[in-house]
Amino acid sequence: MSNFLAPATVTAALALLLEERIAEDVTDFAFTVTTGRPDEAADNSAGVNVYLYQVMPNVQWRNADLPTRNTRGDLLQRPRAALDLHYLLTFTGTESELQAQRLLGSAAHILHGQPVITRDWIDFVRAHPDYPFLAASDLGNEIERVKLTPQPFSLEELSKLWSVFFQTTYQLSMAYVASVVFVEAQDPTSRALPVSTRVVTALPSAEAVAAITPDDIADLALWLRSDLGVTFDSDGVSNWDDQSGNDRHAAQDDVGQRPHFVAHGLGNLPVLRFDGSDDRLALNWSLNAPLDGVSVWAVARTSAGTAQTIASFDGGEYWALQLSDGAPSPRIVWQTDGNDLSANRAFNDAQWHVIAAQFDAAAPSDKQLSVDGIAVGTVDVHAGTIGGALRFGLVGAATTASVFDGVPAGAFFAGDLAELVVFDRALTADEQTQMERYFARRYG
Repeated sequence: MSNFLAPATVTAALALLLEERIAEDVTDFAFTVTTGRPDEAADNSAGVNVYLYQVMPNVQWRNADLPTRNTRGDLLQRPRAALDLHYLLTFTGTESELQAQRLLGSAAHILHGQPVITRDWIDFVRAHPDYPFLAASDLGNEIERVKLTPQPFSLEELSKLWSVFFQTTYQLSMAYVASVVFVEAQDPTSRALPVSTRVVTALPSAEAVAAITPDDIADLALWLRSDLGVTFDSDGVSNWDDQSGNDRHAAQDDVGQRPHFVAHGLGNLPVLRFDGSDDRLALNWSLNAPLDGVSVWAVARTSAGTAQTIASFDGGEYWALQLSDGAPSPRIVWQTDGNDLSANRAFNDAQWHVIAAQFDAAAPSDKQLSVDGIAVGTVDVHAGTIGGALRFGLVGAATTASVFDGVPAGAFFAGDLAELVVFDRALTADEQTQMERYFARRYG
């Protein structure tokens, strides 16, 4: 998502980028970087002027902002405008010293070498003392990075552009387009109004299938979904509220260890992005008694080839949903009480997958693992229950901690997570089918 400050943030980011980087090249004369009209910077003092002269709708994204509601009436995507920002960069200076040309050459190689406005640079702009009015910009949370592309204007096109600036002498200039810049409505979402008149129509040979969600199934222990209860800013996600009603929220106080919120990371839905280095969320939930069953569901993707953990309650004591780093490539691993059940193929393909892992002490095969509704592994290894010691959970890292937000045990997740659902027991075959239908409706 990005609010109404996005265009101004792009302008400020471009100006500051040129100001900071040109100073590394040009050291023998002073110059300024401004953002006014070219006729306001028409004197011959050395400088670069960044002017936003035209805004156009982005043709690829202009029809991708249709508001969508789910079956509960929740608004999944707010309307947003996709814009291309057209800039004119003007260079002035003493002609005998070719100052304008030197400034142009420096700007050209800078924008060619860094054609993307990064999240770190946006954070730099938000904290810059010259732009206190941009502190509330959330452009850095947008999944689509803003890219800068030079525009090859002909002499006729350039003359038409400069004719707009009445009685302004032509100055050496280049044109760039910044794309794509999203401006999203910030209005609070609300539920759809209740139906005033109900009309029931009976159709022959039509079997009605009730739409369910995880909280329609008994013994729901944890439900984290990326479009509800996420508290975030440019530093990342600080809280992810549990939707199960058990208040087992996930949190991270350290700004350097927070996953990032990525708007529209999965179609119209946001996701949480973990960096694989130290990002994690601590669960306000502990286990301290033997388990005779558990069912874990996750919607995730990764392209990394390292050992990773999506969620964990100490796989050596209770359970952990992981990815191995073994040959031929990482495979999903369902670890319970120190035993690993690996999928029969790799899944670090950067594609979204619905992963379901289950332990059922009473079943003939007490461990089951499936991906996208297809069984990829079963085994019978435990003689009874698992665990019993005190353990706290983590999302995005392995853990053996017996205290809340204890020291992680590595294997940090390097990918995106859209949803995590945990039940306190093994689900029946019918309930598993209901969960698969839920994910199919939600994610297609």
